[in-house]
Amino acid sequence: MSSIQDAPSALGDYMLSGWILTNRRCPTPGCTIPLLRSPDRQSPVVHLCITCNENKTVPRQKSPAQVSQHDISTSTSSASQITRTSTPATEMSEASDVLPPFVETEATRHRREQTDRASVEIGRRLLQGWTMLGDECPNDDCYYVPLVRRPKSAGEEEPKKECVLCGNFFNTERDRAGRERLVQTNPQSSQIASPSTNLHTSTQTAVTPQSNGEVVGPRSNPQSHSIVPTSNATAGSLMGTLGSSAEVLQLALQNLTSRMTSLVSSSNLTDPLSTIDESIARTADAVSKVTQSLSQVKQLQWSEAQAHIMS
Repeated sequence: MSSIQDAPSALGDYMLSGWILTNRRCPTPGCTIPLLRSPDRQSPVVHLCITCNENKTVPRQKSPAQVSQHDISTSTSSASQITRTSTPATEMSEASDVLPPFVETEATRHRREQTDRASVEIGRRLLQGWTMLGDECPNDDCYYVPLVRRPKSAGEEEPKKECVLCGNFFNTERDRAGRERLVQTNPQSSQIASPSTNLHTSTQTAVTPQSNGEVVGPRSNPQSHSIVPTSNATAGSLMGTLGSSAEVLQLALQNLTSRMTSLVSSSNLTDPLSTIDESIARTADAVSKVTQSLSQVKQLQWSEAQAHIMS
């Protein structure tokens, strides 16, 4: 005999074994448990109350289905217990959340410094109108350094791709299968000097301030002072011309810097404010142009030296 507290569990066990829950209440006074009917195809049909049944003709035995269900539950419980027992608990400690300190090696330091230099140089060239390309330098010593290309002048062929670190020039070629690859090339003398054709840099006139606040920049003389080597010009004369141009531009930059300093830090400002602003703006523009010209001359010097070494 089961108690009222055990009735739900007992009802579930019988129903799982095939017994049917009916809507008939137990006839015993004070018992409100519904009767169970024996499974179909069982003769005779028996009605059973799980709490107060005293009918000895209906033994409270487990049917084969009950035995199977019990065995399955026991087997599942045992397997779960074995699984839980065989899996060791994960040890948690505060030390497991602490990452080991990063140790900078010589290789990582070299790459970081190389990346910093490339970023500064690429940024400077972008301000001068260069284009950063999607290609990366194939040189093993250059770690993922994107190539750049200078602005194209009128009537000029497509400029070569250049690496700002190793200074090598590259062209894109296609093989028979249509695959593109970068091929290192040596710049020709005409291509080396092509950036300077638009500079018209004078080798004799420096930028000097005038008394009225105007800034006079280098005057151009394309016929006599343009840095355009002829076919019979030697590498030595070209290097000498580039060196003279660099010295003149450096002197001009120093004069402009002094002029800018005097305009900004002067305490006795007798000119109208608008005139001072215009003078500062003109001086700053001249500084920018001279700096750009000096950078291009330095690049030409380096390219000519590389071409001379490789030849």
